[in-house]
Amino acid sequence: MLAAVVGALVVPGEYSSGTIRTTFAAVPHRSTVFAAKAALVAGVMYVLALLSCSTAYLVGYAMLPEGRYAQGDPLPALFGIAASFAVAAVLGLAVGTLARHSAGAVTTVIGLLLLPSLFGPLFGNAERWIAGLSPTAALEKLTQTSDAAADTVGSLGPWPSLVLVAACTAAVSLATLLLLRRRDA
Repeated sequence: MLAAVVGALVVPGEYSSGTIRTTFAAVPHRSTVFAAKAALVAGVMYVLALLSCSTAYLVGYAMLPEGRYAQGDPLPALFGIAASFAVAAVLGLAVGTLARHSAGAVTTVIGLLLLPSLFGPLFGNAERWIAGLSPTAALEKLTQTSDAAADTVGSLGPWPSLVLVAACTAAVSLATLLLLRRRDA
């Protein structure tokens, strides 16, 4: 959620202060501005997540008694976890660009992250598909938590789930680009 909130706060501050006009005057192609912001937010979030998750894994490994718990190979999962943070940040950026208001963007992006898992049980057998669309579901699958049961976070594997979430984020970003081209600053 923190990555999505950081992404959501990138653009609304420019709208509230009026500096977005200067940005668009300097770079008239709004899609270039959005792509640059998305690349920066995703890159920074990926590096921060990879460093912090690697550190957390090493600290946890050092604290656990040797031989008592099974240790898996952390490298593919750590890259996926970092990618999931980057995808959530880009989702937040797209929502923040659409909303243009900090509080509205943060509320909306948190809702997008939580609503699939909250409302999934209301849809009976479709719960696993609806809950599986959430970026938090992909993260739970990658971290292999005990909460990552197929009935609550979908039956897709961790990597296909991450690809699905990235595709949904790309769709929201595309909608943001289309709307961004038509709106005034």
